Amino acid sequence: MRVGIIGAGGIGRVHAEAVRAGTGVSLSGVYDVDRDRACALAGALRTRAFGSPHELYEASTGVIIAAPNRTHAGYAREALENGRSLLCEKPMAVSLAEAADMRTRAAASAAVCAMGFNYRYLGVVQEARRRITDGTLGRVLHADIAFTRPSALTRKHVTWRDGEAERCSSGALGDLGVHLIDLLHFLFDSSIDLTRCRVGLQTKVPRKGGVEVKVDDHAFVSGLLEDGPSFTLTASKATRPEHTGFTLALTGSRGDLVHHSQDGPVLHARTGVDWEPVKVLGPGRLADPAGEVPGWADSFVDQLHAWAGAVTGSRPPASVADFDTGYRAQRVLEELLRGGGRV
Repeated sequence: MRVGIIGAGGIGRVHAEAVRAGTGVSLSGVYDVDRDRACALAGALRTRAFGSPHELYEASTGVIIAAPNRTHAGYAREALENGRSLLCEKPMAVSLAEAADMRTRAAASAAVCAMGFNYRYLGVVQEARRRITDGTLGRVLHADIAFTRPSALTRKHVTWRDGEAERCSSGALGDLGVHLIDLLHFLFDSSIDLTRCRVGLQTKVPRKGGVEVKVDDHAFVSGLLEDGPSFTLTASKATRPEHTGFTLALTGSRGDLVHHSQDGPVLHARTGVDWEPVKVLGPGRLADPAGEVPGWADSFVDQLHAWAGAVTGSRPPASVADFDTGYRAQRVLEELLRGGGRV
């Protein structure tokens, strides 16, 4: 399967490196509206920098959309019109209306359209889901899940991510929290009850370079799943580096489970009095960037294999998060942002 990457920024590079590390896939090349950036990435990876998206479509079996959020819907429409399967980075779009159009077009196509919810493929998440499903924890009563980063503190100038046009997709809740929304759906096979959620949004760094920031950089949500536990969700871009990472804590009727990424690929499980460390080690195909969640880079490879397998027929379509899944998360995200109070 030949894969082309749209977007030569940081996340585009991660996807390109995952393709190079994958099996049964090859990198056809990259495209970016910034020609110099595309050429730089293509040169580093010894691949082709396409002059237009259409050249990329012609040379590729599948397309990964890793460009800014506001471009997802347009590139998805073009790729589907050219009969190409898609892996679209999260969040799906900048509005629910765009996400709905993408979902409708995907349903009318024979293409396999997947969402970039790579956190599903972390070893600790897979193990947590197994323990939920097999009843090891009993009935899960509460889930506490958090994704915290320092980018609002370290980035000194306003970018496209900080503007009003990107409010539904690039603040802490839209950019990081959408992963957590999807993980709640994935872990518990249940929808979030939007009538029982409480949301707090903050902008802890209100100005950068003298320009006002229009999006949240810290978000907290509490609520209930329709057929599952209560939950708390924290997404932050304004956390000190020493406290950042990914946290998952489950409280069950017969046991508990805790993970913090700063501990490495380890779950701490308890079914009685004592806690037991459970190492969850992946194959280590790619090195994680400094400060990133352990197994993060490899999760892109596993996600790629699931998508490519669905495209070629070697894996069931259910192995990927599809555009229905992306729309579901976008709907929750938009409702939470609409109901979220600034605190």
